[in-house]
Amino acid sequence: MKKKVIHMAVAALCAATAAAVSIPQSPVVTYGLVRDEYGSPLTAASAAEMKLVKDAEPNGTVYAKTVVGPTANPSVNYSLSLEIDSEGPTRSYAVVQGTPMRVTCIIDGVAQTLSPSPVFETPVNGTAQRIDFAIGADADGDGIPDTWEMWMLLANGRASNAAAIAAFKPDDDADGDGMSNYNEFLAGTDPFLSTDLLAIKSFKKVSEAGRFEIKFTTVPDITYRIVTTASLDKPTWMPCATTKIIDGGTKYETYKGNGRDITIYVDAPDGDSAFFRIAAN
Repeated sequence: MKKKVIHMAVAALCAATAAAVSIPQSPVVTYGLVRDEYGSPLTAASAAEMKLVKDAEPNGTVYAKTVVGPTANPSVNYSLSLEIDSEGPTRSYAVVQGTPMRVTCIIDGVAQTLSPSPVFETPVNGTAQRIDFAIGADADGDGIPDTWEMWMLLANGRASNAAAIAAFKPDDDADGDGMSNYNEFLAGTDPFLSTDLLAIKSFKKVSEAGRFEIKFTTVPDITYRIVTTASLDKPTWMPCATTKIIDGGTKYETYKGNGRDITIYVDAPDGDSAFFRIAAN
């Protein structure tokens, strides 16, 4: 009888050990920039909302949501924080690593088509992952909405059927201006017009102290900033402090495009060399 009691106690202990305790983990943050079908980043005026749901239950529980709009980072207009449990999960608003999740964009109560695929497997807890989206159908899955491709093809007197859209490749440079078709989409420029591109028009030194003038043409509704690196050999591009006043103090600024030229000023950072470029959002 004694052996039987000991045996049952051991069995009960094993069962309790097998039932692992679920511990809350650091959340997974999914963030990025969502654009409309013409390439312009969505603003607060669009009244868009981003949500996270389980891919298997698109009409079920919402695990995270946010309103699309300005953030502290000018290249980001949405951020979703997904709670993670180590096991189970045990919390109704949390999931475990590996759960397939779907990002949805809702405008005026209507779920929008997003490209690239809005489905991802939940990565390890504590991950911050950037996923940029564009609204609109993307039949050929190249990351550029069909609406923009058709618009550009028609505007340049070209066929705009399915075959023409499929032949328009994001890594190609249709007008040979040095910008890929995909980068033209991001910059809001015409991929078939070599004179319409995101580029520095003039760069010159304006003071002996090492202040430089940068002039470039903007596109309405696109946000710009200047980034810099010390070398073009595996460069690390970092934000650069700027000013619109020739002798003004610099700070980390972004500039909203208006279709005209913008002139800004930068100071050469310490070191033997510095390279600058324009980043568009």
